[in-house]
Amino acid sequence: MKKILSVIGISLALALLTDLLFGSYLLKFTPKKIDHTTSHNVYDHDLKKSFRANLQWSPGETYLFCSNRNSFRTFCDKIDFELKEFDIAFIGDSFTEGVGVDYEDTFVGRIEKNFEELNIANLGVVSYSPSIYFTKLSHLLENGYKFKRVIIYFDISDIYDDNRKYRFIDDKISRKKSAVLSDIQRTLKLSFPFLAYSLKTLKNDVFKKSDIVDKCTYLDYCHEKSSWTFNDEFFGDKEINKSLKFMEMTYELLRKNDIKMSVGIYPWPAQILYDNSQSKLVKLMKNFCINKCEFFFNNFTEFFNETTSTDKEKIISRYYIEGDVHFNSLGNEKIFQNFVTVFKN
Repeated sequence: MKKILSVIGISLALALLTDLLFGSYLLKFTPKKIDHTTSHNVYDHDLKKSFRANLQWSPGETYLFCSNRNSFRTFCDKIDFELKEFDIAFIGDSFTEGVGVDYEDTFVGRIEKNFEELNIANLGVVSYSPSIYFTKLSHLLENGYKFKRVIIYFDISDIYDDNRKYRFIDDKISRKKSAVLSDIQRTLKLSFPFLAYSLKTLKNDVFKKSDIVDKCTYLDYCHEKSSWTFNDEFFGDKEINKSLKFMEMTYELLRKNDIKMSVGIYPWPAQILYDNSQSKLVKLMKNFCINKCEFFFNNFTEFFNETTSTDKEKIISRYYIEGDVHFNSLGNEKIFQNFVTVFKN
């Protein structure tokens, strides 16, 4: 037994030494997803600057992604542009960023192309939420950016992210996982990159398998992140008011800077299946917008109008990426058409 333990110990020590010396080199030969985001010391994360790549969102499919010198997603022929004054800034999460589709097929890209006389900024980034909307806008305004209008597309997942993922301390956003754990992960990644990559891959595989076992996906009534608008088991007034507080703070910030504010909302597939046109989210945002919003872009009406004549599963198949909650090109077109109908310049 001692001989076996000794062999195991020596093998482990050799593996760690190899990783310490050659881990970064070994990673060059491992398959990995291209990450278009980078950490930010004020609002947690942002897009990489002047970045161009074919990204994968759906299995087997890629889309072209470009960001400019401001770290805003943009058309690829504008990758070298750097402006600080804009007529409209859109901010939201992955839906506003436009994951899974080329920029000209996103609703913000369509708006930018349709309103060529306006300078438009897309501040949306995957996994943003109201606490980051406020913090990022504050940071940009402090650093000389100017906007005439800001339009926030409030996402279904915003309540979850504000309550489960982020904390707001000293005017900065940080993750809720402990500082000790973050330091350990950072040290592990720097010292033993191949081991860190292997552990992360293993963790992701385990979680994928557990999701299949639990059988509770974004399309199900039981999913915490997507079901709070129709299932009272998830997120009560305390959690909802936390996000609304950041929306209020954002309104006050914009008002003080003489910037007009608008809000947009849209359903996830789960809302199509289990919610209705007078969803809790619709009531919350409509009430919030009283005496605050220049425009209210309510896309629930547009989608639920179709349920009177079309099967709900067919609506989901038509407008959302297969097996995903995000809009495909047609879904983005629908959000764009709602904007054109409501917006008056």
